[in-house]
Amino acid sequence: MPVMKNAIKFITFPFLFSFGFMVFLFTKNTINLGYAAFRYLFVLTNGRINNRLSYIIGIFKKGKATPANGILGNLSKAEIEQISAKIVADGFYEFDVKLDNELIESITRFASETGTRYVDVDKKNICYSTEKVIFDRSNPISPRYQFDASDIMQNQAVQSLVFDPTLKSVATAYLNCNPILDALAMWWSVPFGNKGASQAAQMFHFDMDRFKFIKFFFYITDVHSHNGPHCYIQNSHKGLPKAIRKDGRMTDEELSKIYSKDRFKEFTGKKGTILAVDTRGLHKGKPLKEDVRLLFQIQFSNSLFGAPFEKINLSGISELSKKVIRENKRTYQLFSEAHPSK
Repeated sequence: MPVMKNAIKFITFPFLFSFGFMVFLFTKNTINLGYAAFRYLFVLTNGRINNRLSYIIGIFKKGKATPANGILGNLSKAEIEQISAKIVADGFYEFDVKLDNELIESITRFASETGTRYVDVDKKNICYSTEKVIFDRSNPISPRYQFDASDIMQNQAVQSLVFDPTLKSVATAYLNCNPILDALAMWWSVPFGNKGASQAAQMFHFDMDRFKFIKFFFYITDVHSHNGPHCYIQNSHKGLPKAIRKDGRMTDEELSKIYSKDRFKEFTGKKGTILAVDTRGLHKGKPLKEDVRLLFQIQFSNSLFGAPFEKINLSGISELSKKVIRENKRTYQLFSEAHPSK
């Protein structure tokens, strides 16, 4: 029976993906079967389908990495290209600069006073609560508490990061196109034993929501080896060995049989640390043993085809932010001031 099921997928999923992509081009929405077929073909081709389609998108949605001044410093075109090349080579880049304390304090205060949803560890799949609670580190009820994107955008410090020109320039260089900011996330992580490790992304896995994407991680709290550092297997974004070419969670023990110890990278750092990561590579948040961790994430992609995306309410943003949106309609199309674009 499994052989027959796999044969049916092998025959039908290329057609389902093609149909789903055509539907997306006309409706800007991805049908479920089209997305499922896309993930299947990513594994089947070991990422080659993503590479080919990303090349085509780069032709039609050209973007130039221009010099920019912002939270990553005053970056020249050459410096931006060097950063991009390092991500191409390793799958990640750790910046020398850090967020300033004023931004960190503003975001921390917001995250301590704003309602957040939590992962329901009793559910098999990733499922967040419908209710919002104020995070209480002394009485955790879940390993992960995640904020709604529209709530996050009410914070002025977050807005300054979201619309920062240096992030957009690095994303442009790496994605080789005019990028789309398609996801914002911020969450608290706390020690919770082994319960909910999979739902809280604390087991190795790869992300495959889009054809190509880059995430910027911001450590809002100090992160040491025992409170959830980001972990990554160097170069794994380039393809997976056949033995682990599957869509799902993987254990450290399973991967240690495939990759040498020096490929396992663990990113600790003081609050304000900034990482750029292609999470098509194998990664996880290390399960916490003590303390808590607050992390903010921005993702840029080359297309919205794939997983469902969320429109983001921008009530209360500054006039400067509105101006940035109007001048970068493709990049910020999921925000209320932008216009849809493929």
